[in-house]
Amino acid sequence: MKILALNGSPRKKGNTNRILDEMIKGCENNGHEVEKYFLDKLDINPCSGCEICSKGKDCRFNDDGTEIINQLAEGASLIVASPIYFGQMTAQLKTIIDRFYSIFNNPDKKFSGKVAVIFTHAYPGDDFYKPYIDLVLKQPFEMNTELELVDCLEVGGVKFIGDADKAEDALRKAYEIGLKF
Repeated sequence: MKILALNGSPRKKGNTNRILDEMIKGCENNGHEVEKYFLDKLDINPCSGCEICSKGKDCRFNDDGTEIINQLAEGASLIVASPIYFGQMTAQLKTIIDRFYSIFNNPDKKFSGKVAVIFTHAYPGDDFYKPYIDLVLKQPFEMNTELELVDCLEVGGVKFIGDADKAEDALRKAYEIGLKF
């Protein structure tokens, strides 16, 4: 199975990436091919709401987001990972997720893979953002994609670079979720 790992963090050596790498390791050790994207390094236009996709046409933008969208429409699975900034996923991740509309809204395309979600944040505990995360899982994933939810991992208390290295339980869980693909 091909899996796209979308890192919404602008910190290449940050905590989100560390947790994501453990999940990727689990996926790869289970025989899957994983391609990781650092979204802040890509040129991805936001959805413009033009509705061209509803006519069975590809998104009007031909940018780096198109590569991701096309792979998802061809059946790739997905891991999305983001720190929570100002109470929500990063703008980088939200921008590509909004572009998923070009699959959801297109009568000739559909999702058919699996999805796992990772959220990291500075607050202690692993349920501080539960209401927000539940909403993200419901909408867009459960309501607007046919992606099968593998699992969701919230990792709290990881404020400074390197904190994830000490979050042994979260690293183990991330790896185990990767094995579920």
